[in-house]
Amino acid sequence: MRFRTGIRNISTFTKLAHSLERLKRRECILRLTPDAVHFIIVPDTTGTQVWAAIGVETLFDDDYHIQSNANNTINLEFNIENLTRALRSASSATEVQMRLTKRDKHPMLSFIITLPGHGGGTNVVTQDIHVRVLTLSYVASIREPICPEPDVHIILPPLGVMRQHSERFQRLSDKLILRANMSGSLQLLANSDSIRIQTAWTNLINPELDPAQVSNPAEHPSQLRPKDKFASVRIDAKEWVSLLRVSVVAKRVIACFCEGHALVLYVYVTEPEEEASAVLTYYVPIHSE
Repeated sequence: MRFRTGIRNISTFTKLAHSLERLKRRECILRLTPDAVHFIIVPDTTGTQVWAAIGVETLFDDDYHIQSNANNTINLEFNIENLTRALRSASSATEVQMRLTKRDKHPMLSFIITLPGHGGGTNVVTQDIHVRVLTLSYVASIREPICPEPDVHIILPPLGVMRQHSERFQRLSDKLILRANMSGSLQLLANSDSIRIQTAWTNLINPELDPAQVSNPAEHPSQLRPKDKFASVRIDAKEWVSLLRVSVVAKRVIACFCEGHALVLYVYVTEPEEEASAVLTYYVPIHSE
């Protein structure tokens, strides 16, 4: 198998890796295909899952080349902290090449980083990340969660603002409650033995359903419920605060409330009008009272 490419957007790649690292899951799966790059984080037990699909052109140059006997798909597993460290060292690089290599018969993801040197010269630094090449049978056993159609879908307010409130609420309770309706209202609540606090946003956008994705929009659960009826989810406060650090790359975030199942976040790294696509999907587990 072979893989090599130049990195077009080192800043976005670094921010993406940094946001994934904040989930405190050490291992990350990188699925490379001819058209897209997938980042997958699945906890051993419970916790937030991440399934990210990013167009090749969003991160990589036109020299992107991949070859394998598995339909030109390569699946790698590595420590996300090592990726963040390698990309951070390339912040001021003039050029970065990324290749799948071997060292002492061990597979490596190598970053060949060209840095400006003194007197107009250049310095070349290579950062190697140990990776594990995953078998097709192992990858087939990892499946993206299946959730019912959401009861409510809403575009979240700026994540930095939400994080400030969430950090304050976290001091009162290890669980937070998120509520939203189809009238553009969102509420964040925390309860303790002695106090109940809440902050609210109004006039948010409930995005229209895409007929290409929904066969009969008029019969969708979000369209059949009263617009002012709230859907609620109870989530882990610490994990929610860590997740909100994705604000460093998020252009917009659509939250889908699947009552009794999960909170699903679609984090768009690119603007809607941009040709290149990049979306991170977070499946946040909910907790019963």
